[in-house]
Amino acid sequence: MKRIFLLFVLAAVMVSVASAESLPDAQDSTVFAPQADTATPTPAPTATPDLSASDGALHLDFDVLTPDNPAATPVAVDPIDKPTPTPTPAPNFIPDSFVSESMGISFSYPYTWLLNPNTNQDTTIQFVEPKSEMMEPNGYQTRITVEKVNMGLDQTASDAKEKLESTLDELAATFTSFTANDPGSAQMGDAHGYYCYYRAEYNDGTKTYSMRGRIMIVAQGKALYQVRITTPSNWYSYYEYAFRLVRDSFRFL
Repeated sequence: MKRIFLLFVLAAVMVSVASAESLPDAQDSTVFAPQADTATPTPAPTATPDLSASDGALHLDFDVLTPDNPAATPVAVDPIDKPTPTPTPAPNFIPDSFVSESMGISFSYPYTWLLNPNTNQDTTIQFVEPKSEMMEPNGYQTRITVEKVNMGLDQTASDAKEKLESTLDELAATFTSFTANDPGSAQMGDAHGYYCYYRAEYNDGTKTYSMRGRIMIVAQGKALYQVRITTPSNWYSYYEYAFRLVRDSFRFL
């Protein structure tokens, strides 16, 4: 009987020890502290650039490109970034009349343009656009030149063509670079001759000016008459109206 009692007591002790080993230590009570549900972190939204904080425009530095270099022209990706072309303003050249008794001619020109006094006005008239009206303020200052060359013999359209070719050679020696199209036949009033377009560059030691121009030479009596315009390359189509103003009004006295 005593043996049974001892076995019962021994069993009770062993159960008590086993229970004690299964409980956490009082100093480690955090092991079984209740765990709050951890929310899945929500990524912060990506900030959208506030263009209104500046001037509302993306600044792409295209203005340093040379307009006449096709390789430097930015290519648009259709349709998302195709640039809206800047409309060319309509020319508004108000005409005034000019008469040269010594050259035997009259014509109209833009009345605000300035007569260049540094020419022999018995043979050469040049009107220069005022700087305040330049469409390209830092570009080439547009000018129209009218010239008469007395030849001593009756002149023909063929003579005008030869003079045109020699004048192009002279211009080529003046500019840093120069290229001209093939001549085409032309008429100014009752006089016949030839014309062509050209491109030129000129470096004055500080910058290079890019230009376009048109020259026409016609034969009248014993003289050859030249009308020439030179403009900034980007604005030739605008200034050609000034050339046409002179050409269409040109009269021999």
